[in-house]
Amino acid sequence: MNQVETHLKNEYFPSPKLTYMKRTLFLSLFCAFILASCSGGSGESSDTTDSTEASTEMPAALQRAATTVDLSDYFVNVTLTIPDSSRGLPMVEANDFGETRVVVGSIYNLVITELIEGDINSYVEALKGDGMYQNEVVEQGDDFVLYKSVIADSHVDPEFHFFAIKNVDGIEFEFHDYNEEGGYAESVARYMLDSVNHLKRNNQSS
Repeated sequence: MNQVETHLKNEYFPSPKLTYMKRTLFLSLFCAFILASCSGGSGESSDTTDSTEASTEMPAALQRAATTVDLSDYFVNVTLTIPDSSRGLPMVEANDFGETRVVVGSIYNLVITELIEGDINSYVEALKGDGMYQNEVVEQGDDFVLYKSVIADSHVDPEFHFFAIKNVDGIEFEFHDYNEEGGYAESVARYMLDSVNHLKRNNQSS
């Protein structure tokens, strides 16, 4: 076979070995492209999921017009989410009774103190023996209760309150609402309860 015939044969009828190498290279590049595409898509989905979980972890009410307050200088080593100053004048104080109070205008009034005795179940039992109010549990968890209080045969609007117990640095604290003029609407009491249930212990990483 002369040189011209050999050249034509190699150009139009490549050897099986050369064909195999080209196919292998093509498949390798194709697989690498597919893997890169899948990896990129998966990463984007993960980021989106993480972002969604972060935004839905806290109740929506606590994400609007809210700020945080660190109570570590007031004998309770936690950070709370509370309404910001656009919704009332904020105030934090520790009094001579061993209470830490967090107040924002007339819509947030929280009292924190060390728990002397009892638990959520004993607190709920005590509500049943209230001689003035008829108390109805709206929602109860292992360490909190939201309840409605009404005066029998009265036209006074129902009051809503909450009570919670949280362990912070090995100390049991009780959290409850306070209102000199009575109770709160359910939405306000629930906001304060959500704030307590989503507190951040300052000695724990976020």
